[in-house]
Amino acid sequence: MRLSPRNRIILGLVLLAGVTQSGCALPLAHLMVNTPNRFNPFAGRQNPIPSMESLSGLVDQTFPVTVGPPEATLAVSIVEPQGVSQPKGTILVLHGILARSYWMLPAARSLSEAGYRVALVDLRGHGRSSGEHLTFGVREAKDLSQVLDVLQERRLLAGQVGVYGISYGATTSIHLAGYDSRIKAVVAVAPFSTMRDEVPHFGRVMVPGLGWVIPDPIYQKAIDEAGQIAEFDPDRADATEAIRRTSAQVLLVHGTNDWVVPHRNSQRLHDAAPDHSQLISVPAYGHIIIWVDPTCEVARYSRDWFDRWLTAPPANSAS
Repeated sequence: MRLSPRNRIILGLVLLAGVTQSGCALPLAHLMVNTPNRFNPFAGRQNPIPSMESLSGLVDQTFPVTVGPPEATLAVSIVEPQGVSQPKGTILVLHGILARSYWMLPAARSLSEAGYRVALVDLRGHGRSSGEHLTFGVREAKDLSQVLDVLQERRLLAGQVGVYGISYGATTSIHLAGYDSRIKAVVAVAPFSTMRDEVPHFGRVMVPGLGWVIPDPIYQKAIDEAGQIAEFDPDRADATEAIRRTSAQVLLVHGTNDWVVPHRNSQRLHDAAPDHSQLISVPAYGHIIIWVDPTCEVARYSRDWFDRWLTAPPANSAS
């Protein structure tokens, strides 16, 4: 019996579902946690070719920072403040998944023009940084805390410290605030709230059809196996817990038309810590548009937030 093209597709999906049910969780787990640079022999090593960040002309210095365990080398770039004799504060700027700090230069430039020293970081396994596995903010928070230690040793940690992140970097910024009390203010643009919610959603959106064939129990099993591969607890990749732990002031900015990381993620985060967070919902914006920020409103919100919470005198200071 010959099958029509439509029935072939249906049969293929049924067979794929059967294979999925019978054990594709392990390959899926590897896809979840393998970093872009896992098989890049140049990541984290001395490279004679100037970085994209250096070639931009916007970066004042770049240097490696060793973090771990497990050991990795992160590329850190410094953008000095413009128009001030002393920085108003220091802000880490974090990129999204499969990206690098180069793509965050517009945000860094905006904050440096507002008077802040900016530290751009290639997260573990991205850009010029080494590292084999993603942990959705858990280990990355510890890495970044060690970056802050090195900035302090180099006398580059001026004033109070904030962190700005987009997407994966936004979630990581919340985890960092929950881990390191030096973080006093956060701007998280389009963050996801938990790994267990976002990974299945991301798979279904980014791989239409195929992503929907995989049932949620298989996604959750793959997440468990991903934790074993990368040696972290996926249940700790929960930014709602991190935002409850921190005393930092957190600004959540999210587009209402975000299909990649739905707006409900930021709503959950705000609901988890209403006393020290604020949610700004940007009508009609999706995940990419809010990153590009064509009207510069995200940049304006960010500068105002950091000015409010990083430059104000401490609450217990003498009046």
